[in-house]
Formats: sequence, structure tokens, C-alpha cells
Amino acid sequence: MKSQESRFEARSADWLSLEQAQKVILSSAQPLLSEEVPIQDCLGRSLSKDLVARATLPPWNNSAMDGYAVRGEDIAHARPSTPAMLSVTGVVHAGEQPGASIGQGEAIRIMTGAPIPPGADSVVRVEDTDAEQTPGIVRVFQNRDERRHIRLAGQDMEVGDQVLAAGTTVTPTTVGLLAALGMENVLAVKQPSVAILPTGDELRTPERYDEVQRGEGVPESNGPMLAAGVTGASGIPLSLGIASDDPETLRTRIFNATEADVLITIGGASMGEADLVKRILEELGFEQDFWRVRIRPGSPFGFGRLPREDRYQTVFSLPGNPTSAFVTFELFVRPFLLAIGGHRRIFRRTLRCQAAELLRGPGDLSHFLRVRLDSSTVPPKAHITGPQGSGLITTLADADGLAVVSESEVEIAEGDPVDVILLADTPGAESYAKSDFAGR
Repeated sequence: MKSQESRFEARSADWLSLEQAQKVILSSAQPLLSEEVPIQDCLGRSLSKDLVARATLPPWNNSAMDGYAVRGEDIAHARPSTPAMLSVTGVVHAGEQPGASIGQGEAIRIMTGAPIPPGADSVVRVEDTDAEQTPGIVRVFQNRDERRHIRLAGQDMEVGDQVLAAGTTVTPTTVGLLAALGMENVLAVKQPSVAILPTGDELRTPERYDEVQRGEGVPESNGPMLAAGVTGASGIPLSLGIASDDPETLRTRIFNATEADVLITIGGASMGEADLVKRILEELGFEQDFWRVRIRPGSPFGFGRLPREDRYQTVFSLPGNPTSAFVTFELFVRPFLLAIGGHRRIFRRTLRCQAAELLRGPGDLSHFLRVRLDSSTVPPKAHITGPQGSGLITTLADADGLAVVSESEVEIAEGDPVDVILLADTPGAESYAKSDFAGR
């Protein structure tokens, strides 16, 4: 048993608001350097510079469907009872040149994407014709396609147009656009490397889960959870392993994180006698910007920097309870990682929902409640996922978002509007009913 002598600390807390803390953190966020990346490998990365069109697309007027290229005036009076009869003078496929122009009373069979022959100003869809039941002659039974179904040259982009801005996050559709620009590689901001250090004698990894079953420890869930969060923010997680509540072990683990852009410590950030993290960091020259924020869960959160040879390493000190660690990561660490990764959009989307039940807050803190969204209504209804203790993981895993009860509110009544920070961005996530989206 450890000494019974009281060693609770009496540290002064800054108690910044959510907005104040985010402002301090983001004011120090400088984008990392850039590197050349093959376009198929840059998903989730941010572009380092504006990109302009290198060609006019489409390069020519082309057909939007399979059918017949005609002159609009030749089908203006076409009806089922009085079809327009046109001579078919040829066929043009995508990738071919159109050849001869179209004259009065003529048509050319055309495929989707094929260039429009000179003289044509309309494409008649196949289903409005007899599909040349008489070879060389096509009957057109409708005039609804007069001067329609032609995609104009340059409709997508023209040479010199800016089509992508620096800071754009690369998605699968962005990759398609990069390919359309004729690019094999692109300059992207480097991915931040993030060292993750869970602390505490009580933590057990899977190979020691039998001790959890015997009530001799708790699962170490924060490290894997936050590593996944780092990956989702286009960062590179680096696991440092668990640091026990021992000064020398902590020093060694922190030393092993020297090369990382960011260090995240989990636990040991409060005022208990075994909460050694802040003391060890300070011994190593840590400069703390603030400690404690006016939020729940997650108030014992700290931010600062640690000298590392010729640079400073950003350090986030997260509370050890799983929900507290997750919420502070989402509110503070994730936006910072996206910012230094060069992304323009760094905050989660917020959806205006309807409270499905009474939502209570502490009144003097911004409260973030785990909620599940019922997307069958407009706006969606936000249901509490269950008990909201910060040490619980099941109600966190069931959450679609975090309902915000601001520090100026004591409660949000059932049926009243509530802003929910959306968390579901993984494949297969449920879609939401159309509602009032607003970026944070």
C-alpha cells in the first residue's frame, strides 16, 4: 500500500470557456510542410496549393445521351400522328470525330459523349423514335428534345479556371477531379504524427484482460480510441504504450515521443497524489498555456508545449475517463490536427435537432451529452443514449453526436431545439433527415 500522506495538489485553474480554449489552441496551429503524393494515396489529406484546369472539359460540344443528332427546326412539329422523317447519314461514337455536317432533313446516329456534328443543335433520345425500322430513315415522334441534350464545350472547366483551392480535403470525388486535371501526383500537407500516452497503474491491455475479469484493473480503451480519432483526422498515431504511475517510466515514455509533432497524454492531469504527468512535464521544461476548461465532461484538460531540441512539441493533456478523453479530443485536439494538416474545414458539422427528452446541464459549464438521433423526423430527435457518467464507454459508442447544453443554459425542455455535434462519419453511418445544417 502507498503512503497515506496527503499529496493532493493545489494548482490554480484557468477555467477557460470552450471558445477561449479553442482560440488559444488554434492560434498556435501552423500547417506542416508539404510533400508530393500519388493521387490515389492522398485521400483525407489537404491540398497545399490552388489547382487550375489544364484543359477545357468537355473539349467539344457532346451528346448527353444515345440518340440522333438533328436540327431543332426539323423536329419542331413532330407528333406521334405526324412524325418527322429524317435521313440518317452516319453514326458517331465517343472519341470519334463527327465528320460531315448535318443538313436540312438529316440526322446522325450519336452515342453519349460523342462530339456534336456541325449543323446539329439537338439530340433526340432513342425512345422518341422508331429506331430506324426502315434502314436509313428515322421517324421522330416528339419535339420535346428540340435544342436539348447537348453538353457544351467548357461546361465543366476551361483552361486556367481555378478548380481546387489550397486546404481542400481530398475525397474520392476530389481524386476523380485530380485525374481529370491529368495529374498523377499532387502536393499535399504532411500528416501530423501524434504520440499517444495513456497513464495509470490500473490500465490493462488485452493480454492482461483476465485481470480485468478478476476486478484487478480496467481495460485500456483510450489509446486505441484516440488512435482511431487521429487516423480519422488524417494524422499518424504513434503508440507509446501504457506509462505506469512511476516518474522514471513517464520520463522514458515522453522521451520516446520526441520525434512526434504532437504528444497526447491521457490521465494524470487532475489533482490526485498519483497524477504525476504535469509534474514530470514541468521538470522537462513544459510551458503550459492553460489548465481546466468550463466543459463537462473533460474539465481537467491542459494545453501547452514541450521543448524538443530546436523546436517545441504541442502537448495536450487529456483526462483519463473515456468519455472525457473522447470529448476533449473532439473539441480541441481534432481541430488542431486538421489545422496543422492544412485543412480549411476543421470543425464537425452541427445539426439543429429537437430534444426528445429533458436535457439538463450544470449551468456554469458547457455540457456535452451523448445522444442518438432519430432520423425519421424533421428535424431529427435527439435521445440520450443512457447514463452519462464520464467513465462509461457503451453509451459513448452508441452516440451519433454530442448534444450541446451551453453554460448559459440549465436545461433544454423536451421538444425544444438543441444543437448536436455530429460524430458519425464512417462508412455505413445512417443518413439524416433534411434539416438545418450549420457549420461550427
